[in-house]
Amino acid sequence: MDERVRTLRSLEPSNSGRASYLAILETAAGLFAQFPAQDITLRDILSLSGVSNQTLYNYFPSGRDDIAIALYDRFQRTMVDDFNNHIQSVNLDKNQEQATLIPVLSASLARAVFGFLKETYALQSTLFKYLRRHNLALIASHAEELEEALMRELTLHGGSRFSKAELPRIVRLSVHAARGIADDAMVNKDFSIDELESNARKLVRSLLATGLQSHDGPSGSHEFRSDATGPFAIVGAPISSSKQQGILERILKRQRRT
Repeated sequence: MDERVRTLRSLEPSNSGRASYLAILETAAGLFAQFPAQDITLRDILSLSGVSNQTLYNYFPSGRDDIAIALYDRFQRTMVDDFNNHIQSVNLDKNQEQATLIPVLSASLARAVFGFLKETYALQSTLFKYLRRHNLALIASHAEELEEALMRELTLHGGSRFSKAELPRIVRLSVHAARGIADDAMVNKDFSIDELESNARKLVRSLLATGLQSHDGPSGSHEFRSDATGPFAIVGAPISSSKQQGILERILKRQRRT
């Protein structure tokens, strides 16, 4: 989780000032759900929420950007709560059959990601586009807590059926796959959210299966050496080999300097 999100969470009041804090977020959410983010000013938010300028900056030091991040962060927390609630509703036990466990976890993850999105599509879509435009999407779209929740359930109910070495990889891929598909829903209205949720569920199910102890492992040849030193080739205009070598040597020389 980005330090900026941690800071904004630490500024959220638990008692005194909470009414003003929530008034700011609720007002901003109402505006973002109805109008393009770039058309909404802090003055609009202040006027409708009834709080002072100083109060707003106490909780959101960078103004509108921080409000957008804080709102989107609440969606991330809602996803985690929804995932946990879905798991509890199906009452998984530690001896859950593999044939049931993977479909339940994949469906719960997809539901957690897409459920709240369906309810608040206009708001989330506007916020997501705003955050991307201002290079804040990666900060606001943190997934660590959802990854931790999925990891917990796989560890608790999967037992020795899943490879401990593979779990971190499949958990991260599963969460990011579902979240990535949801991102497409927020930027492309032509895509059916229900169909995208189904796509996410099926994809996550396949990803989770790759973490099973009995899985055959990577298919085909995946050899790759990141530390390989050559051969080098220059693709471009047809020039002599000596000129190619001269260009290559200059590039390597610059790399050594840096």
